Formats: sequence, structure tokens, C-alpha cells
Amino acid sequence: MIDIAVEANGELGIYDSQTNKAANILGVQLGSLEYAQEIGIDLDYFLNPAFKFEDQSFQSYLVQVLANNGINVAAIASTVQNLYQDLKINLTPEEQSSGLIAR
Repeated sequence: MIDIAVEANGELGIYDSQTNKAANILGVQLGSLEYAQEIGIDLDYFLNPAFKFEDQSFQSYLVQVLANNGINVAAIASTVQNLYQDLKINLTPEEQSSGLIAR
């Protein structure tokens, strides 16, 4: 799915709305939006210190939330640097998309 928008210079621009939609879903805490309580992920659940989980479980949860919102995930690549784990989520095959970085 793509969005077409008029840019500041008056030209038409084409944007990949799947990437923007996925970024919005993964960047919002579940239940925090007044107009759409069901949009977002329950990050607080996974960050609870009393709760122990595997990284693969969290990645599967992210894929499930995106799929429930009509976004297909092609691949997830995980890298760890300086004790931070970056997840690169590709919504289309790699040669067609630069992906989405979630930290």
C-alpha cells in the first residue's frame, strides 16, 4: 500500500504507508490513544521486572501485532551493540525496502 501526498514544492510524492503504519503501531503504548485504544504494543507488559521472557517471544509478539493490523513482515534481523538490541523489521523483501528499525 502506498500513499500519495502533495509536497511543499507542489510535486506529488509517493510514500510507503505500510512502513509508517508499522512505525506508528510499534511506537505507541497499547491503550494510550484516546481515539484508538487497541492500536499499539503492550511494551509495559514486557518491561515489567517481575516478568521474564525470551527475545524470540517479544519478536513473535511484534509480528503478531503487525499482522493483526494488516501488515506483513518479511523478515526480522537482530543486532546487539552496547547492550541495546536493534530489530530491523523488513515489511517487503530486502531489495525493495530499507526496513524499519525498532529499538
